[in-house]
Amino acid sequence: MAITRHMQFTEADRIESLLRTIDATVTETTGTSMFHILTFASITASIVLFAKGKKLESLFVGLWPPTFQALKAAAERG
Repeated sequence: MAITRHMQFTEADRIESLLRTIDATVTETTGTSMFHILTFASITASIVLFAKGKKLESLFVGLWPPTFQALKAAAERG
């Protein structure tokens, strides 16, 4: 007896697909991945916040780059 699977997209699949589409568009336009741009921007923002004496905010924003890189890896996975 053959078992057939009805695969449905989950919400995570839709989000990953959207991220891939946006990243492809940004990469076409700028030559650089959206995730790399976001990573660089958050590092820069963290340094600026630290220089302004906002250390807690700087630490918070400084934790974003690994998240952006993880999103990049997830978008490339599919």
